[in-house]
Amino acid sequence: MRRNKKAFLAGVMILVLLVSLLLTVLPARASDFGSGAKFNAPEVERSFSLPTTTQDREKPYFIHDQLIKLILLLVFMGVTALIIIRSRYKYRKIILIASVAVLGLYLGGFLCPLTAIQNLFIKWQTGYLLLFLTVLIPALLWGRIFCGYICPFGALQELLHFKRISRIIPSVWDGYLTKVKYVLLGYLVVRVLVTGQVILQDYTPFKALFTWGGTPLSIGLGLTFGILSIIMYRPFCRYVCPLGAFLALLSRFSLFKVRVSSNCVNCGLCQKVCKSRAIAGESPRIDSSECLLCGDCLEKCPKKAIVTERTKIWDISGAGLCPVPIAEKNPQKMTN
Repeated sequence: MRRNKKAFLAGVMILVLLVSLLLTVLPARASDFGSGAKFNAPEVERSFSLPTTTQDREKPYFIHDQLIKLILLLVFMGVTALIIIRSRYKYRKIILIASVAVLGLYLGGFLCPLTAIQNLFIKWQTGYLLLFLTVLIPALLWGRIFCGYICPFGALQELLHFKRISRIIPSVWDGYLTKVKYVLLGYLVVRVLVTGQVILQDYTPFKALFTWGGTPLSIGLGLTFGILSIIMYRPFCRYVCPLGAFLALLSRFSLFKVRVSSNCVNCGLCQKVCKSRAIAGESPRIDSSECLLCGDCLEKCPKKAIVTERTKIWDISGAGLCPVPIAEKNPQKMTN
């Protein structure tokens, strides 16, 4: 049954990648853009400076070739899918390092967390929409794959994190702070719809590093969140990132979710190893909107009680309360 389940998941992921590739290549051929085509990004984003600052600073480094970005994104998605499907989570750190090196330092910061959602309403070029679609489809299929594996901004925070000196914000405050990113997402969407202007492009942590330039403010924010990342797990991702908030909302509709089965003995080990604090309760429940699919809980659970199951199409709860087993034989009974 487990082999059939993995084969089914592999087939679905391959199908999604093929569809994404078709959506990438065919419109590109029809619209006559490809290698060498540019994004036509606004000059304020290209120069990475606030309108009120001087124009003498060095221009940061960006690559706006759509085809390069799409191909690299599909490659990262494919490798990530193999890691998750085959439960090879020990290779996840390699993907994180590659993300920082390729999508961050080489591409100049792939999909800026603060401006990506805003640009979605402004940049109606086919290439940008396809890039965003290639991130969106896996989120609807599995959850926050992009956040947990591919986003260079999140990857750098995780690589900087030092578990031995890690500090945890009290649960009450953590609950309030995790809502900030949703408030920011709503504000940015409303504002860009009203004004048609992109803001906060100079407030993205690590963008100064990835673009090899920036304002003193952007450099200061990068250093601040870099230091915080050493003692806190992905602080920007958990509390601020509007792109992460958008993907978190989509993950509530994801086809597959990580769940706790009836084999659970409530030992609490999964909650201890979950750095994103997505598992809570005396009878553990997994909040899919906060789960980054790192696989720590699956590997550490002594009873193998944490499994991946297919959900009903109307199941939008973060913990996934309406399980539908992938295999019909001997289905797992899930805990609420």
